[in-house]
Amino acid sequence: MARPLWAGTIQISLVGFAVEVYPATKASRSISFHELDRQTMGRVHRQNVAGEQNDSDSAEPTATSQNGRASADDATSIAYKTSLHLAPKDRKDTRAEAEAANGGRHAVAKSDIVKGFEYEKGKYAIVEPEELKNLRLAGKRTVEISQFSKLDEIDPVLYEKPYFVLPKSGPQAKAFVVMRQAMIDTGMAGIGEIVFSGRQHLMSLAPPHDTSQPGMMLYTLRFATELRDVREYLKEEESIEADPSQLGLAKQLINVYARPFELSKFKDHYDEALRELVEAKINNQPVAVKESTKKPTKVIDLMDALRKSLAQKSGARAASRSSNTASQTAAEQQSVNPAKAKGVSAAKRVPAKKPKSA
Repeated sequence: MARPLWAGTIQISLVGFAVEVYPATKASRSISFHELDRQTMGRVHRQNVAGEQNDSDSAEPTATSQNGRASADDATSIAYKTSLHLAPKDRKDTRAEAEAANGGRHAVAKSDIVKGFEYEKGKYAIVEPEELKNLRLAGKRTVEISQFSKLDEIDPVLYEKPYFVLPKSGPQAKAFVVMRQAMIDTGMAGIGEIVFSGRQHLMSLAPPHDTSQPGMMLYTLRFATELRDVREYLKEEESIEADPSQLGLAKQLINVYARPFELSKFKDHYDEALRELVEAKINNQPVAVKESTKKPTKVIDLMDALRKSLAQKSGARAASRSSNTASQTAAEQQSVNPAKAKGVSAAKRVPAKKPKSA
């Protein structure tokens, strides 16, 4: 059974439920390679190295060496070469001979590093860099839309990366505007394929979500082979039906928390904290200590939690409405009788009449 990527609690007011999060996609490449030394067929490993590289070292192998590299004749004598580009059947013996000849680990020149697909344990099919280069698709200047589909037919899990599409100035800009408006009116998106960096990508072309924005959007989409089946993660089949009374309260809770989505109200707190950390380091200031996060409230009775959540939210709304009403009433009184609103009686503003002389 696969392990969850994240496990925790989803908290909605006082209602919380434990969940596990699993990746819904997998690597798009079904073939993965190891890097091998073409001379010894040994796996190439990386080392973290500090320090500047001298000009005299530029022609040396890119990896670091502990005991130096064997001579070309020694390496050639133990190399395994075949027109099939397959690793030797007894690769352990070959590696042992290479390590013995090289005195242990050795550096590998970039020109001697090849890709190897491990089709059996310890056996590799060797692929040369030029062979991989020949597989790269040539970029085309024209992308053909093969079909149109309803936007709501495209599962959001397929969306991979967005791009802006803007028309070039000229007579063809009118065709762009006409097709854009037609896609807005019909709720359609164009489906096709595009080549980026030598690789083929499924794509959709659609108007922006906010149609007041200019241009269109191009989204690269995942292929079906990149999606996982949620049933892979199910531990057991459970059949749980929602209680009608609990469902009614849950809908009420959703309604009191409902508001239009405004992206600008959400901030990347990690990025902000990272900037503050860097600025503190630059200015030699103490680093702020992060406050400990509160543990989510444990809920035992769902109905009780739903009722308390609704009461809590309703009370907050009532207090807000009361405050707004009081402010509005004070403003109205001030506009009708400014002197009274300021606490000054009109009687004090009228000068007293002098008594008549006898």
